[in-house]
Amino acid sequence: MAIEFFDKITASVSKTVKQASDGAKVLADKNRVRKDIASAENELRARFREIGERFYGENAQNPPAEYTDIFAEITALQTEISDLQKELELLTGSLTCKNCGKGFATDARFCPYCGEPVPVSEPEAVQPAARNCAACGAALADDAAFCAVCGQPTAPAQPPQPEAPAQPTAPVQNVCPKCGNALQPNDLFCGVCGTKAPGID
Repeated sequence: MAIEFFDKITASVSKTVKQASDGAKVLADKNRVRKDIASAENELRARFREIGERFYGENAQNPPAEYTDIFAEITALQTEISDLQKELELLTGSLTCKNCGKGFATDARFCPYCGEPVPVSEPEAVQPAARNCAACGAALADDAAFCAVCGQPTAPAQPPQPEAPAQPTAPVQNVCPKCGNALQPNDLFCGVCGTKAPGID
């Protein structure tokens, strides 16, 4: 009887172990299939995104009528991202490469990671100062000799006079009272003759 009892227990344990093993295999297979589905979905989204980006690039200058609003939103978002990127570059003191996306110093002419040239921004044109009539304050044309509103003669626009550059102040320099050698501000003794610098007790 004892042998039959142990045989039944052994068979029951073996069956439980096999069921657990089968369950673990099914679970692993499910996880594998889920992972494969997620990978395929990510790949599909990437392909759709590529189609959309290519379609936008080919039609950005002349979008089809049914896509005009979407194209305008995309253009506005690109402008916003570009402005925010410039603001971030000012805050961080670095530039972001348009080709590889890595950051580097603002004084670089080329990206140190991919060699992409850094676009040079054109200096903004300086607008000439507007002229106004001294008598009535109306705006004047650049070449107007009289005000078109009140008829008063106008004085020619005077170009702004550049301020005279400040003259640099020569630093006060000590000299050795004995040999005349120039002394540095922190020198206690003359390096030529060994005399104490002026003002040293």
